[in-house]
Amino acid sequence: MELRKKLKQFNVPKTIFLILALIPLAMLLFIIVSIFIKSIPAMTQIGFFGYGKLFSSEIAGITVNGVEYYGLLPAIWGTILVIIITMAIAFPVALAIAILANELTLGVLGNVIRTALGIFSGIPTIIYALVAIVFAQLIIIPKFCGAGYPGTIPPSGMTWYYPGSLPYFTSTLLGGMMLSLVIIPFLAPLIDDAIRGVPRSLKEASYSLGANRWHTLRHVVLPYASPGILSASSLAVLATMGDVVIVGMLIGFQSLLPNPLFDILKSTAPLTSTGAGFAGGFSQSQGTPLRSSAANFTGLLLLFIAFAVLAAVQILQNKLRRRFDL
Repeated sequence: MELRKKLKQFNVPKTIFLILALIPLAMLLFIIVSIFIKSIPAMTQIGFFGYGKLFSSEIAGITVNGVEYYGLLPAIWGTILVIIITMAIAFPVALAIAILANELTLGVLGNVIRTALGIFSGIPTIIYALVAIVFAQLIIIPKFCGAGYPGTIPPSGMTWYYPGSLPYFTSTLLGGMMLSLVIIPFLAPLIDDAIRGVPRSLKEASYSLGANRWHTLRHVVLPYASPGILSASSLAVLATMGDVVIVGMLIGFQSLLPNPLFDILKSTAPLTSTGAGFAGGFSQSQGTPLRSSAANFTGLLLLFIAFAVLAAVQILQNKLRRRFDL
């Protein structure tokens, strides 16, 4: 009788849903543990601070006179620059598209915009990278580099760093610009959903008090939707951090810290392409076990940055909800 009661109390659908919900968490935990274990050789054999160590400013992934350099400070700074450039372009455009789709009657034009977003979101990122290369060759180099003038001249004593023929037409700005074309179709629908979630009663109350459409948008719609917009922006930042194809082809996988630091016309490779370079993803050479461990350490750094972004967004969302009484 007790066994029959226990069987009756056993909820099969609930158990199945619980198992399915735990699968992504288990996979995430497995990935974190796996990357950490594979990063141990880099942390113990290379070290963190010092000349050529993990947190130094030397070029990552090169060998000079038999000594390998693993500096990741340029890659960390490159990740920050790529995020700033991409979001500075993508966020205003995506916000404008979402506002136009919700607050203005566009008729056929609105359907065209939504269709175009769907098309752009389905284009593989390699297409954007190839288009950017053609764009650089046809427009950027002829217009901003004089006739016969190379795009970049190797600094004195640094000719070993620039293999192949000039001109060298990659840049952090070009990579961020092309990456924003990928992020806009991803970000705009998320912001659109956040704005659609604003209760209609709040808008009607604002209109009934004599406010016009733009005043209602600024003081009612956007404040109420700000937690959702912030959450959408954080997902866009994480998507920007995770791209390898565009940044690898248009920025590169090795770099020094730019001088000045905000020189976006130079190539400052982010962590993703630097890690791929360690693993031999953008070169013909095979990665050694230690270089492979360094590549895993770049992934570990990206995980830490992602968790920091999510934690900061959660704090800001709580502050916005308290401020606007949401």
